[in-house]
Amino acid sequence: MTAAKLRSVTLSSKGQVTLSSRARQQLGIAPGATLMEIVVGSCVILMPENRLLSDAMKLAQQSLQESGVSMEELNEEIERLKAERFAKEYPDLAS
Repeated sequence: MTAAKLRSVTLSSKGQVTLSSRARQQLGIAPGATLMEIVVGSCVILMPENRLLSDAMKLAQQSLQESGVSMEELNEEIERLKAERFAKEYPDLAS
């Protein structure tokens, strides 16, 4: 892991900040990328949305493995629930 560097950013009149090229490169942030804003006490934390989604996917995969549920079983259950919901919402079409 690289050493943390403390840098300051300036807030524009429109409420915008510019991230250093080093930070953008290190985090894989490209123009147009979405950041998640998290306010913790008197701090603002910005995290790349793709990193949050990646972390959530890893956690979900880990939970599935720990519970002994395979991806095939999960996909089958999703399809069963979709069919069940479709039949409930559109009984005339489901028959």
